Amino acid sequence: MSLKSYEGVLMQFPEYRALKNLMLYVPPVLIVLGTFGNVFSFIIMRRRAMLKVSSYHYLASLAVADSLVLYIGLLRLWLGEVTGSDFHNSADWICKLTISLGYTASDLSVWLIIAVTVERYIVVCFPLRASAMINTNRAKKVIGFLVLLMFTINLHFFWTVEIVERQPVDGNNVSNCEAAPHHQQLVNAVWPWVDACIYSFVPFIVILVLNILIVIEVIEARAHRLRMQSTSEHHYHRQASRFRGTAGSSFSLHNVDIGSCRRACGPGEGMKLTIMLLTVSFAFLLTTLPMNISLIVTAFWDHSNNDLRRVVQFKLANTVAELLMYLNHSMNFCLYCATGQKFRQQIVHLLRCRRDNYSAWNSLHTDDTKCTSSLKNGIHSVKLLVHQAPELVINHNGEIVLPSATKL
Repeated sequence: MSLKSYEGVLMQFPEYRALKNLMLYVPPVLIVLGTFGNVFSFIIMRRRAMLKVSSYHYLASLAVADSLVLYIGLLRLWLGEVTGSDFHNSADWICKLTISLGYTASDLSVWLIIAVTVERYIVVCFPLRASAMINTNRAKKVIGFLVLLMFTINLHFFWTVEIVERQPVDGNNVSNCEAAPHHQQLVNAVWPWVDACIYSFVPFIVILVLNILIVIEVIEARAHRLRMQSTSEHHYHRQASRFRGTAGSSFSLHNVDIGSCRRACGPGEGMKLTIMLLTVSFAFLLTTLPMNISLIVTAFWDHSNNDLRRVVQFKLANTVAELLMYLNHSMNFCLYCATGQKFRQQIVHLLRCRRDNYSAWNSLHTDDTKCTSSLKNGIHSVKLLVHQAPELVINHNGEIVLPSATKL
């Protein structure tokens, strides 16, 4: 843990010591968890069976965006906490690039969640139009549009921020990546509110409203399905009681039909995907709500307040909110595993294929060794390895046979 000169006074407060410990120990856990989870999620989402569904294209892109957020944002903060220096202060181009890409990746991550939530809303609430409005090609176009849009929105950082030299402290010049002198009003006063709307306020409202509408539609559809099932069972029971003495086999057939209806009325593939995506979007709402509150409190904070303890307490609350925000970018893999049956099946299938491939390679290596040993023991005058002499063939008796003279 590295301490700056002014932090000696602040370390007397337990809240500030807790803040320093949080920033020292929590980020590496989130980075490791997020790296593993996002890489694994991307691999699974790019499998052939998953690419047939447009929603998984969004989730694959989300894994990439989340990884960028963790490495450009959280890793930078943690390294600064450990070393006492921020690497984006080292060069002007690094300053511009990290700020621009950091904002782009975080905004893109959120709007990919919005895109997949809108898609799920269409599927659930307008199922007859879904096939015409939703496909993998359109998903790719939407992803490309969002990448271009978010990069364009944050492109101004390439000329509105730069390395600024401050007054010497202890005889050393201090260089900070911050707003350029002619753009301080935009970067420090205007843009925080613009970014808050893009990243927090608008996405929060849109996702919350769409999720509520999806849940209402799912509940109503389930109630309708149960009413239909109850009506069907009542009809079958009436028919069975009417023909009980003469149509036992028919009654048995009706019972089979009822069982089939119950199985069909269970949650299908689309409903399972809906549950998984609802979990992801609700997790976003929960993990970003504290940051939204923090932004509002910061806007109305009395900056003339010189109560150091209150300032430290607010700083601790803001740090917790920020870490929760980064948690949102590192935990999607866990949510997929917990709620996505198809995702779990693909993980098992992938691991099984790797295991089978390893077993097959190991078996082939063992067979080659056995063949080599057999050749050495049976034919002392010929010392050849089978895989080194493809022009030779061994028959079922262990004899070496020359292949027929052919070019094929």
